[in-house]
Amino acid sequence: MTAITCEALFRQQAAWYQTQAAEGRLPKQVIGVAADGRRFEIKLEKLTLGPFQKDKLIKYVLEAEGADHYVYATPVRVEDQVSGKVSEQVLIVCASAEEYVGGSWNVIHAANGAISLKPLGEWSGRDPGQTPGTWFLTDTVVLEEGERPHYAALWAELREKGAIDESNG
Repeated sequence: MTAITCEALFRQQAAWYQTQAAEGRLPKQVIGVAADGRRFEIKLEKLTLGPFQKDKLIKYVLEAEGADHYVYATPVRVEDQVSGKVSEQVLIVCASAEEYVGGSWNVIHAANGAISLKPLGEWSGRDPGQTPGTWFLTDTVVLEEGERPHYAALWAELREKGAIDESNG
């Protein structure tokens, strides 16, 4: 199987996310991709963890499942520092230990419940350990050895609750 690049995985996820938005959904998820093409999804909206705990869980799962790439997709609220207005955006980032590609979109709600996404821009780089949201396969998020059993148990619990989907790419 040919290894997928961040660019290709990012494009796939961005296209899929556009269809989800058109159906009125803005999922929060992390999709890990192993070298053999196996994919697994963590449905982040089902997690009740604080940000640091969530980051450590994501780090643990990506390592435990042997991911060499992942895509992180989430809606976010952004406040304009000048006007104080709050807008809703979608952020999608694909990363590996060596590279990343990301983009953001403004969220536009239609009266019928459909959502459209207006592109704001894309970025890429080769320093994922220095860029928030791209660091899960780097040493930036520290998972202490004593924490591993806790996150292993949490991962098993999430599987039982159906917060995980798996496929073969």
